[in-house]
Amino acid sequence: MNAASWLLDDVVLVPMDGPPAAPLGCVRRGALRIAGDRIVAIGALAPHPGERVVAGRGRIALPGFVQGHVHATQTLFRGLADDLPLLDWLRLRIWPLEHAHDAVSTRASARLTFAELLRGGTTTVQTMESVRHTEVTCEAALASGLTAIVGNCLMDLDDGGVPAGMPTSAAGAIATTDALRRAFHGRDGRLEIAVAPRFLLSCSDELSTAAAGYAAQHGLRVHTHAGEHPGEIAAVRARFGRDYVEVLHAQGLLGARTGLAHCVHTTEAERALLVASSTAVLHCPSTNLKLGSGLAPIAAYRALGLGVALGADGAPCNNRLSMATELRQAALLQNVAAPPGTWPAVAALWTATRGGAEALGLDDRVGSLQPGRRADVLLFDLDDAFVPVLADTPDALAGTLVYAADERQLDAVLCGGAFVVEHGALCTYDPAQLRADAAAALPGVLQRAGLAR
Repeated sequence: MNAASWLLDDVVLVPMDGPPAAPLGCVRRGALRIAGDRIVAIGALAPHPGERVVAGRGRIALPGFVQGHVHATQTLFRGLADDLPLLDWLRLRIWPLEHAHDAVSTRASARLTFAELLRGGTTTVQTMESVRHTEVTCEAALASGLTAIVGNCLMDLDDGGVPAGMPTSAAGAIATTDALRRAFHGRDGRLEIAVAPRFLLSCSDELSTAAAGYAAQHGLRVHTHAGEHPGEIAAVRARFGRDYVEVLHAQGLLGARTGLAHCVHTTEAERALLVASSTAVLHCPSTNLKLGSGLAPIAAYRALGLGVALGADGAPCNNRLSMATELRQAALLQNVAAPPGTWPAVAALWTATRGGAEALGLDDRVGSLQPGRRADVLLFDLDDAFVPVLADTPDALAGTLVYAADERQLDAVLCGGAFVVEHGALCTYDPAQLRADAAAALPGVLQRAGLAR
């Protein structure tokens, strides 16, 4: 923080730093002072002599969105695995395509991912990558400016349909994570390595218990899937004779540093284990709809005190990486899963920011507009004929942002104090080059996967 400070002036501050009863915090017109990549002051601020001032023009200032579950390695495969249930989706498309990646195609996919995330206001993300080439994604994450938690996928079993040579040994999987940890964990203060067993059907007990032990030894997060689809759950019960979360508990994979993607279907006993272990749920509503998995009971999970983050999951099972989409979907669907108002728009907005940061163990760094936090800031311009603004109360403002606004109203994004989106356009990526790199890389992947058109 040795850079000169500057002032983002005349914005409507939505700091997301309040108590549970009023999580948006004190919503008011004011300013943010930023130095280096940090917020140093917030509120009614006058410029320092000679300080650069950027006019906010009354735009709504939110902390950057936090996504808890994304597969950057899959973005190159958008549109190639539509209209399939989970296990067929994996076996017929995703595993063959991931196995066919090389370093060049992995880089193209990662860059596509991070550009799309930034354009949509996601400034912090947790991703699960494939078995190999995760170091390429780590380098792309560092170059993007995002805060990221990245893990290589751990797989040592072929439960049917996994390409030959894709699974590794249990020791080999942990060795890959260890190499990533040594090379990248803690880099630039915004990249962490997670331990990422793919899901129960891909991992032996030896690998799962080794992963739990390695994560505990090095204080790493655990990122895996659980309870996503009825077909998957039936296969887990057939193999283990127990329910999904019960198996993860026995393997030592639950805990305060663990996030489980989906948790669409859980029993009361499983929910009790999640609560007792302080395990977080990573909610991916669009994917759960597209794969026909079901509707996760997020309002019920929050009533139990569970941490929750939102995530777009992968482009082949969602087709968007948009937090605006997930935010709206999550809020709408909980009005079906629970009585309307049980998990209102203000709760959804908190989950997309501060709550997501808490679920990922990053609340001291991101997720709110507070001094000392990273200067990840979204500026929404709601002066739009398509968005009737009735924002005279925090609840009304939250409702407008959750139910009406989307990327069209997201005018600017600051990531670590730097503008990465201005006037709705990416500043740090060339979209034409991203498309060209993807177009050049994809045919080789399809050929190697045996899916060439």
